[in-house]
Amino acid sequence: MTSSWHSLCDAVDLQIEGASVRVRFRNERSHRVSVEELADGYRISGIVMRRSAIEDADEMARKLWLRNRSRSPVGFRIDRKGSVVGEAWAPKAGLTPAEFQLLVRSVAAECDRLEYVWTGRDAE
Repeated sequence: MTSSWHSLCDAVDLQIEGASVRVRFRNERSHRVSVEELADGYRISGIVMRRSAIEDADEMARKLWLRNRSRSPVGFRIDRKGSVVGEAWAPKAGLTPAEFQLLVRSVAAECDRLEYVWTGRDAE
């Protein structure tokens, strides 16, 4: 069964993988983001780094808070599993494919960039 957001992802650089989208960048890197369909919108999220890669959770939370103060539309948090996650939300009403794709690409790019800056790897 396909979700309604699948039709919004018709682009060469976006590959649907179940409830996720793999975004392929020009530099040969890629990042997978999950799309959660809500009653009135979509939550798009990607993992930056797993709990096992975080040395100091309190310091990480402080860094994320500082980053979130100046960044939009992608925000970062530590989830219940202890992983760093980047996410954005979009309302369904009036959402165009171009807007949806921009959010998907933005979440993927910000997560991928932060992952590389903090870990030096392309794990997600």
